[in-house]
Amino acid sequence: MSNNPIFSNLDPGLLYKGDLLKRILFTLIALICYRLGTYVPIPGINLDVINEIFPKDNAGVFGVFNLFSGGALARMTILALNVMPYIVASIIMQLLSSAIKGIDEIKNDGELGRRKMNSYIRYMTIVFCVFQSIPILMGLEGMNKDNIIVVIQPGIMFRVVGMFSLLGGTMLIIWIGERISANGIGNGISLIIFTGIISELHNALSSLFALNKNGSISLFVIFSVLILFFLLLLLVIFIESSYRKVIVQYPKKQFKRSYNDDFTYIPLKINLSGVIPTIFANAILLTPVSIANFYKGHVFSDIILNNFMANKTIYIIAYVTLVVLFNFFYTNFIFNPQENADFLRKNGGFIPGRRPGKHTADYLQSIVFRLTFIGSAYLAVICAIPEIVRYRYDIPFIFGGTSVLIMVNVITDTVGQIQSYIFSNKYDSLVKKYESKRLK
Repeated sequence: MSNNPIFSNLDPGLLYKGDLLKRILFTLIALICYRLGTYVPIPGINLDVINEIFPKDNAGVFGVFNLFSGGALARMTILALNVMPYIVASIIMQLLSSAIKGIDEIKNDGELGRRKMNSYIRYMTIVFCVFQSIPILMGLEGMNKDNIIVVIQPGIMFRVVGMFSLLGGTMLIIWIGERISANGIGNGISLIIFTGIISELHNALSSLFALNKNGSISLFVIFSVLILFFLLLLLVIFIESSYRKVIVQYPKKQFKRSYNDDFTYIPLKINLSGVIPTIFANAILLTPVSIANFYKGHVFSDIILNNFMANKTIYIIAYVTLVVLFNFFYTNFIFNPQENADFLRKNGGFIPGRRPGKHTADYLQSIVFRLTFIGSAYLAVICAIPEIVRYRYDIPFIFGGTSVLIMVNVITDTVGQIQSYIFSNKYDSLVKKYESKRLK
């Protein structure tokens, strides 16, 4: 483009702004395509019956899974499974890479290793899609009773077509997410989940005010819930933007003499694991509950539904416990104090007052443990408080801590990527101007 006479006299800033606009438009178009897919039904489904049955359960645990799918699960569309199988597969592969040496070697094998890991994740996603789609489709067939026709022509053909439809829908979402990450702005998979949550916001608000209209809750409770939502929002913003500075010192060298030490720091976030613990805990708890909704009346389904509904104490305890455990486990996985200590030692850096090597690693480990403890308490609070409120009032899941956590993280990450893109292009344009002046 720089050799084209049409663009030779243009300000480079205008060019990167135009490129940024293209990336934003590409992201918006891709997300619109995703939203359109959430309205394409599985072949052979009676939509009129589906629309009558599933909204009744939309405020319970079934609504949690439905929220992450952007309403696609309640509408029984080809995107009903959404990206949950892919997320679970990604987390499991990351955990396996820390436990199995061979997988860890593949992971650290540069670009080729990254492609192999992505292939393994996709294969595992296919397996999860098959195992999740078959019970759902068979459960839909089991609803054909008492003159209620949910599946028009039940049988092996419906199951095969439905399974490939759900599998194709999930793989389509993954492809859209990867295209957003490569050609758009932000993390594609995270933006898809974010879009699904935002798309259900108006339904959640209308459901909340409908509860007041039919006398279930008072107007005071509604405003209290909204205030609680914004307080959680402020708490998440504050914690997610907070970090602990670990001072690192690098001595400058000139003629084999050290002078004028350089200081920098390692920024350690309070919540190092981000949204992974809450999403993984939801996936572990909600998958069997969502499948059990299709088999009401069976012994095992009734046991699951009676004990793990959103208004049950055992569900709240299990949910918070899983979030805390996954937070400790995943933080230890993503941050290795010994590797960081070795990296500092090899590059001549050290933490003031700490000897390089094991003492530095122990010091980093103690800091990370304290941060993880605070982060776990923070995650427990933002996950437990909405569940306790739901224990008393049947409010929509959109006002839960997990939803707020996902929305804040996705927004801050996307805004940060936009700023980084602008700054990097400004730097490139300045370098090009300097080189052009130097050549003249």
